Amino acid sequence: MKRKWTCLLSLVLFITLLFIPLSATAEATTITYRYTYQYTANGWRLVSSPTTTTTTRITYAYYRIQSGDTLVSISQRFKTTVAELKRLNNLTSDALYAGRLLLVPLTSQPATAPQPAPAPTPIPAPAPVAPAPEQNVSGLTQAEQQMLNLVNYERTSRGLRPLQADMELTRLARLKSQDMINLNYFAHQSPTYGSPFDMMRAAGVTYRTAGENLAGAPTVERAHTGLMNSPGHRANILNPNFTHIGIGAITGGRYGMMFTQMFVGR
Repeated sequence: MKRKWTCLLSLVLFITLLFIPLSATAEATTITYRYTYQYTANGWRLVSSPTTTTTTRITYAYYRIQSGDTLVSISQRFKTTVAELKRLNNLTSDALYAGRLLLVPLTSQPATAPQPAPAPTPIPAPAPVAPAPEQNVSGLTQAEQQMLNLVNYERTSRGLRPLQADMELTRLARLKSQDMINLNYFAHQSPTYGSPFDMMRAAGVTYRTAGENLAGAPTVERAHTGLMNSPGHRANILNPNFTHIGIGAITGGRYGMMFTQMFVGR
């Protein structure tokens, strides 16, 4: 009788595990400052600096495929699309196999409500730009080079100019990622360096407009997916006013890797 109850308990536990998603998270946040300068007899003078701030947390889970599941039923359950499920899991067909794990996005909620911003002025559609060949930039790590290629593919495939790697921005981005790991925080405001724009000004980086994306994830692909799934981060990556980028990808911390993307427009 004891053996019977043990087997029954094991079966219930197994069925429970089949239906509970295995948690896996990636977080990202963004802030964009737009500065307006006017040239005077005494040099450049700051006229205004309106800001737009958005913080978003993106969460994913591993779902174990059940017998009878389809991509359509799973997409409806997790409020996503079949195309997104295929992209996240590199699926080339609709075939699913019971028992395998599928990465699914969970509904994301803003951690901080965005500040009101004026309606953007319509921008004419950019002229088609052929996808640029991958930049092989001396001095970047493999992870940084991979993320740069992913960012520029997103831009050029939509007719936008690719971003140029800036090694001074890269240095600052690495410092920010390492600082978040060392001090165990995840925020734009660093207790060591202040805001990303404080870091840029202290380093003598000049710009017309600037922005920062942060992500924590175990791989470049997971970090990039989380950023592109968040409207604020996606807007930074696809901002036609940005011309240069610095990427700092550092191994360590609670997410496995910490990523900082610093953008400027010149």
